[in-house]
Amino acid sequence: MDYSDLSFVLQGTRRKGIVKALENKAKTTTELKNELKLNLANVSNTLKQLESKGLVECKNPDDYHLKFYELTKKGKEVLKEIK
Repeated sequence: MDYSDLSFVLQGTRRKGIVKALENKAKTTTELKNELKLNLANVSNTLKQLESKGLVECKNPDDYHLKFYELTKKGKEVLKEIK
């Protein structure tokens, strides 16, 4: 477990919310936006941050619309620590 990743997620309420929201299945940016009541730009930016740390991954990066994101193994480890 890399505690710098845990710290990174816990320092941002959006990051923490997205990690928790992706616990059980892959979701689109729109699903995350609606579930967390955030604007789309915030969701997209936060997903980019989490992706750069290797905590989430886009399952269909070549699609322009309806990109699905899910937790990586590393992201699931962070989620276990959050719980």
